[in-house]
Amino acid sequence: MKPNRSLLPVTLARIAGPALLLCIICLGLIPRGFAADTAAWSIQVEPVTAEEGQLPPDFSMAIYEDLLAQLVKTGKFQQVYRSGDHQADGVPNLLVLHMTLLNFERGNQTQRAVTTVKGATKVQVHLKVSARDGNALVEKDVQGTVRFFGENLKATNALAKSIAETLRDASLPAPTAAKAAGQ
Repeated sequence: MKPNRSLLPVTLARIAGPALLLCIICLGLIPRGFAADTAAWSIQVEPVTAEEGQLPPDFSMAIYEDLLAQLVKTGKFQQVYRSGDHQADGVPNLLVLHMTLLNFERGNQTQRAVTTVKGATKVQVHLKVSARDGNALVEKDVQGTVRFFGENLKATNALAKSIAETLRDASLPAPTAAKAAGQ
């Protein structure tokens, strides 16, 4: 006896629809559960420190604002605080991000548009992430560059993305308060 082929699509549709819906629901919930477990650290971002006249104020402010936005996007931290935010004073698992300017080369947007080898804007900082006790957890030199088209300030966004990626990929130890609560 031959199987009835006309019932096969109907049977598949009955099984595949709920199975697909279950997969979508499960995949939607998994990242939220992981984020709650791994986002035990909060971070406070300090402005870039540089010698007088070494970094223009518009670049300094753009780095700071772009970095705050990029760190929030990573989802790695429970909270991202600005420098001097008094709400961060009582946070037990707080990391502090310090940036020191290593190099700044203001490029030329016109030269970048005409040639691909001249006019690049580069911003390089040394980042240090430390816990409240001063113990450095992450230290790295990071650079942001705009080489081709775009405004000079695009280098600040590239730098912020590099810093956020570095911190997202960094393996941080479990916070002490989380360890104590789990025991």
